[in-house]
Amino acid sequence: MTGIKHKEQQARPRWHADYSVWFIWLTLVLVVIAILPFTIRNSEVVRQIAAMCGFTIN
Repeated sequence: MTGIKHKEQQARPRWHADYSVWFIWLTLVLVVIAILPFTIRNSEVVRQIAAMCGFTIN
């Protein structure tokens, strides 16, 4: 009987770790979407992003 009461008294985590990961990925996606229009207009930015990813664009 004490085991059941002990389980009821344990606090549940307020913020699950999966929510943090989803929040980080959502933030990264929003930043990329916000930068996209500027990268299309300026070809030098596209070259720099490709260089960071390991590709060379002539």
